[in-house]
Amino acid sequence: MGDKQKAIEELKKQRKLARERIGPDGIRKLEKMASDLQKNRNMAVAGDALTDGMVPYDKKAALAAFQMFLKNHGDPAEFERRLKALIVKKSH
Repeated sequence: MGDKQKAIEELKKQRKLARERIGPDGIRKLEKMASDLQKNRNMAVAGDALTDGMVPYDKKAALAAFQMFLKNHGDPAEFERRLKALIVKKSH
């Protein structure tokens, strides 16, 4: 098995574990959020001039998705630390 196939198999395992950890209700919530975001992508934003390819930012949905991700992440504290370090690095 090549490296690419090994990586694909590993991602499949991780996805399966994440689905089991989140559970059916969590999956339904994520699917609804994704659907809502996709619908909003095609909506015109009054008063905003978005560049082609840009979508309106739904802060509430993004925060909910992020909180769900952190709750179900294997090591949320480590992820949060790395994310903050990346934000600091990119903002300077």
